[in-house]
Amino acid sequence: MANQEVTHLHESNMKQYNNYSRNYMAVGVMWGIFTICFAIINLVVFVQPQWIGDTEDSVTIGFFGLFQYCELFISNQDLVCTGRFDDFTTIASKAFQAATFFVGISALIILICICCMLLFAFIKPDKVFYAIGCMQLLSGLCMFLGCIIFPAGWDNEHVKRICGSNTEMYYIGDCGIRWAYILAIVGIFDVLVLAILAFVMASRYARRRDYMYGANFTKSELNGYTMETESRASKPSMIIQPVLAVQEPSEYSTNTKRSRKGDFAL
Repeated sequence: MANQEVTHLHESNMKQYNNYSRNYMAVGVMWGIFTICFAIINLVVFVQPQWIGDTEDSVTIGFFGLFQYCELFISNQDLVCTGRFDDFTTIASKAFQAATFFVGISALIILICICCMLLFAFIKPDKVFYAIGCMQLLSGLCMFLGCIIFPAGWDNEHVKRICGSNTEMYYIGDCGIRWAYILAIVGIFDVLVLAILAFVMASRYARRRDYMYGANFTKSELNGYTMETESRASKPSMIIQPVLAVQEPSEYSTNTKRSRKGDFAL
């Protein structure tokens, strides 16, 4: 009867364990996919010069990115783009240089996170989730700094030439926010959610043991309980009663008593 209870408990725990593992893997796969999506977003906003740009009220046509800006020259009607991320001297302002640095570091960190996903095959998942979650937080912080620092360069002469002379630091003048800047802000919230989910996945990994062996049993306790039950079921109980042992007189003690009596008689 006890063996049947243990078997039923083990089967129930295994069923819960399989369901939990299936859901855990599904969430982990979705987390990995969205991490890759954020890496793509990060690279796009880093490369595209569509952070701010001209509007109908602008002086001329042009747009700016982190390290590159493009301007339409009316004389020859050509759109000329200037700036390279590997040469900071070609970037329009110091603020744009700092923003380029932080967003570039953010992109590099998230690419390292994707490479670290290979560690799931060699290291316990909770440790990998925790390490990648920390790196995702750092990537989000760098992206946040890039978005905050970028408007400090709006008082640059190149921006004034396109957006009007009334532009100043953190005031865009006659230009408007483009889709790349908005996508960068969305990416900040995206990577923060991914980091929190990574920490949750790391903490929930230890719960698989509870579903595997039960909330009140560990593996050693369950095995010990099974062995004890089997030994009790296989061996009958024995009642041990105390036995009073009486020592029989030996020949030496009899002769000694006789000799003593003889000595006393003399």
